[in-house]
Amino acid sequence: MLRFLPAVFACVLMTACQPLYKAERNYEVYEKKPEFFQPLLNDSAEESKIVLEDQSYPIELQLYKDGRFHYYLKRLGDGWGTWSYDKGFLHLYAERKLFVMNFEIHGIQQDGDALSLEFSDRFGPKFLRLQKSLR
Repeated sequence: MLRFLPAVFACVLMTACQPLYKAERNYEVYEKKPEFFQPLLNDSAEESKIVLEDQSYPIELQLYKDGRFHYYLKRLGDGWGTWSYDKGFLHLYAERKLFVMNFEIHGIQQDGDALSLEFSDRFGPKFLRLQKSLR
């Protein structure tokens, strides 16, 4: 049994350093100024009305002016995280018991207001087109 251990270790080492998923966006992203994202922000959780969603995944996000966001995922439930503006897009971060969630919201039209949500889950990269709705 011990004679196979070096071979098993070598296989694990070779595969551990390789990227698990590789995918290309099927759209362009454009750097946006912080003002571009202002209309997506809610004042407070008590008065939240603006929801970003994609029903094909399904996911719902509510961003707040204080740098927090609330998320709802059908299979995982809901939770809270923080967002920040970074070089033309929004970076969203949240921690769950078993994993960390990292999302990016990008503008995907040079002169329009279309949005995408990018992240990776256990099945690989996801590129969702977000819809803005009022509730």
